[in-house]
Amino acid sequence: MSERCYITTPIYYVNDRPHIGHTYTTVLADVMARHRRMMGEEVYFLTGTDEHGQKIEKAAAARGITPKALADEVVPNFENLWKRMELTNDHFVRTTHAQHKATVQAKFQQLLASGDIFKDTYVGLYSVSDEAYVTETQAKELQAQGLAHQLVELREESYFFRLSAYENWLIQLYEKHPEFVRPEFRLNEVKQFVAPGGARGHLEDLSISRTSITWGIPVPGDEKHVVYVWFDALLNYLSACREGFWPPTFQLVGKDILRFHAIYWPAFLMAMYRQEGDDLQGELPARIRAMLPRTILAHGWWLMGEDKMSKSKGNVVRPDELLTFGVDAVRFFFMREMTVGLDRSFSFEGFMDRLNADLANGLGNLASRTLSMLQRYRNGVVPEPAVLDDQDREALEAGRLAAAAYLEKAEANDFHGALEGLWAYLRQLDGYIVKAEPWKLAKDDANKDKLDAVLCTLYRALRATAVLVAPVMPAMAQTLWTCLGQAGSVASQRFPDFAYDAPAPGPALAPEPLFQRIDKETVMTELAGSDPAPAAPVVEAPLEVPALKDVVDYDTFALTDLRVGLVLTAEAVPKSKKLIKMTVDLGFEKRTILGGIAAAYSPEDLVGRKVVVVANLAPRALMGIESHGMLLAASDNNSKPYLVAPPDDARPGYVVR
Repeated sequence: MSERCYITTPIYYVNDRPHIGHTYTTVLADVMARHRRMMGEEVYFLTGTDEHGQKIEKAAAARGITPKALADEVVPNFENLWKRMELTNDHFVRTTHAQHKATVQAKFQQLLASGDIFKDTYVGLYSVSDEAYVTETQAKELQAQGLAHQLVELREESYFFRLSAYENWLIQLYEKHPEFVRPEFRLNEVKQFVAPGGARGHLEDLSISRTSITWGIPVPGDEKHVVYVWFDALLNYLSACREGFWPPTFQLVGKDILRFHAIYWPAFLMAMYRQEGDDLQGELPARIRAMLPRTILAHGWWLMGEDKMSKSKGNVVRPDELLTFGVDAVRFFFMREMTVGLDRSFSFEGFMDRLNADLANGLGNLASRTLSMLQRYRNGVVPEPAVLDDQDREALEAGRLAAAAYLEKAEANDFHGALEGLWAYLRQLDGYIVKAEPWKLAKDDANKDKLDAVLCTLYRALRATAVLVAPVMPAMAQTLWTCLGQAGSVASQRFPDFAYDAPAPGPALAPEPLFQRIDKETVMTELAGSDPAPAAPVVEAPLEVPALKDVVDYDTFALTDLRVGLVLTAEAVPKSKKLIKMTVDLGFEKRTILGGIAAAYSPEDLVGRKVVVVANLAPRALMGIESHGMLLAASDNNSKPYLVAPPDDARPGYVVR
């Protein structure tokens, strides 16, 4: 029996149409699902919509319609978009489905009977935007982000989940099973929330019902209460799971909902699966770990410049704007551009540059040249090389290694890294063609063997590319597969069975265009609209440029060792208005570094950010904490810091020269 894989996305709130964030998450899940199928696994892929809660109730009331009518109006926007994106989800769950309601009520009753749910009175703060009660620590975080206006004080009767009782098991889950949250720096965030600085006892019991709203699943036997939207929503993964696929293998979430999935969700499941006699202060039982999700995969945000996209800022990119360039183009851009876990800035210029460089000029040009030469020089027949010189052997071996490296990275869900490596090999082949000069080889039959070797090498590279990228660009990969003379569906190929050096089954066909080059200037003019009003001039304060320091010779400057670092964790330093304590990965080691940058950056802004570090600076103590290194930053007249940012593809440990 083949291995089974259960992949989920968050269920999306029906207060708005889908945007680029929703689309990225669901495309990533689809690429993972397609890839796993080609690995030979049996896959169940779930997505859907979250339709209960106060915001939906209020929005519906404002329009004079029922909340269900509002949900029914919005849900097709998601369903239809996923069809246009050619997603292969096996089921689309809605929290208004009867099966989901029955599951939520049954699990609520189970935990009430076990004592994991109890009734009490909640007094405290409530976040309107998150539809969640917040702790004092969370309230401070929202205040630091300028979101304090979204907090209201509430006092109401509520059912509570004994979240605090599961703190020990949760900490063991994070410590002994670090694969539970990926990437690693996101796991560190979760650890800090549950046990800040390693200190336990910070988890508070969680309110899981509301009496102030009516739009939700009623608490069985006490219907003045409705089930808290997060207890309701998270259980969709259970209510809509196909028999035989539990537990989830990969659960994709945005970083903003990581805590709900990495803390509340496993605690709910621990309570559901624990048995009488299990010691909550003892070891986490292996049978319970086996019933929890294998990995919560947390990705970053798509930004517009340095800002998160939001309706209020008017900087949201809608999928329809991107789909004019083609479904496969959008899918490729998402996977090629975003490193899972990190934020990524979006611009239409960057979007078009990537597609032109990698698809039109890169793969498209290489496929067209290769297929044209096969037609011109061999009537489409793919030759088997009789003789290989060093240049040919190097190109073939590089192809085998590139294919293996691609699969290794894709297995780890690093499609950015997988595509980056594969496209580096495709660029290498351009150089191989220039050196071999097949157009000259074809003029003399004495060069037949060399020409055969070149054509075969290029063919094998394109065939491997078609198979490898089929989960990312299904239609484009199929076009290439067919042009290469391969029969059937490329998606039906299985990676474990793929033979890089297998002979061609038949003649190659004439090339078909894989991707048309985008006229960037025309598109940008269309996006800008006609005759835009001139922008008001921006008057900037004159910059007081400080005098240069004393001149140093190169040898003195060269003593400074600058390295790219990745911020793994960040927290405010108590009793300091300026300092932030960070754990920074320098590639070869992790360090504690204090930076006086709190005036410009919150700790949440820094996690996952790449920085430039003075790595050979002697350690020194600040506020009783040893800091080993310094971050490079520019500053304006008011000494506001602006962190120097390396390129997105720079890795921790790279030397800055």
